[in-house]
Amino acid sequence: MPTSLHLIRASHLNAVIQNLHALSLPVESLLEKAGLYFATPIQPNELIIEKKIWHFLKLAADYTNMPHLATWLTEQSDLSQYGEFTKCLVNADNLHQALLLLTRHISLHNSNNIFLLKEDKQNIWICQPHSRHVKQGAWQVEQHVLTFICLLVEHYLGHGWQPKQIKLKDTEAVGIEHSRFFKGTDIKLGHSYSAIAIDRRLLNKHNPAIDLPQLAEIDPIPNDFLQAFKLLLKQGYFGQDWLAENISASLDISVRTLKRKLQGQGSSLRQVFDEVRFQLACELIDQNVYEYEILAEKLMYTHPNNFVRAFKRWSGITPREFIRLRNRDLS
Repeated sequence: MPTSLHLIRASHLNAVIQNLHALSLPVESLLEKAGLYFATPIQPNELIIEKKIWHFLKLAADYTNMPHLATWLTEQSDLSQYGEFTKCLVNADNLHQALLLLTRHISLHNSNNIFLLKEDKQNIWICQPHSRHVKQGAWQVEQHVLTFICLLVEHYLGHGWQPKQIKLKDTEAVGIEHSRFFKGTDIKLGHSYSAIAIDRRLLNKHNPAIDLPQLAEIDPIPNDFLQAFKLLLKQGYFGQDWLAENISASLDISVRTLKRKLQGQGSSLRQVFDEVRFQLACELIDQNVYEYEILAEKLMYTHPNNFVRAFKRWSGITPREFIRLRNRDLS
């Protein structure tokens, strides 16, 4: 079952926030309104629900009365700010290799994004199909994506490069005139996908068989609901209160839908909670955290005895026996 969580690396949000601070916006308040509040600091390589970023960006655009906010923010950014995957993009051997990395491996950064390369006699087109799950801030998303691609192309072709043609999904493109990339560009509105044309003479070594570098250091984003949900729980995305109502609200689905999705993959909330807590407990023990009080607190148990009983249910042995066996195996 393909994931319907549509996850993206937190580094993408961090890059947006850095540039929003320059406008003296009430960033924390806007984050809360978009449902982006975290009990602990979120690390760049962790995952968040993608559409919440776009909702946040839409709220910021409305607050500043800047319909072109996403264009402005992206033009101010350095591509390497967006995380490990974009660092790979700007460190490719050439533009063509970077574009192939983008089209073939974007799922390492965003679980739902798709880029395609199409050709005609004059151009290579970088295309992005319609994202049906984006309900709020679709124009902000499109601005950001197109500007991001233009920055990537400019990185290889030099400052001053501009596309001769672009195609937009948006039917109005309010504020497009503020973009430094699209002055004098032939712009077509209302398409089923976004696309940017690159003169094919600038990619005269176009070769689909080109060797791509390995991206082994970047963990893939899970492509099914159950694994993605476990990963969000494990990284603390839902905070310290694992109530079904709060979790489902954070995912913008009902408790019934959440349970049905898990049941469809042979699991349940209780089973998932137990599996994730056991993984976390083992990782803490591997870090030489042995005190029951600390383990119980980290795993959201009100009393150490509750943790001990749960651990024995998960593993068949007590935490003390588990630690003894682990240390014996390591000696």
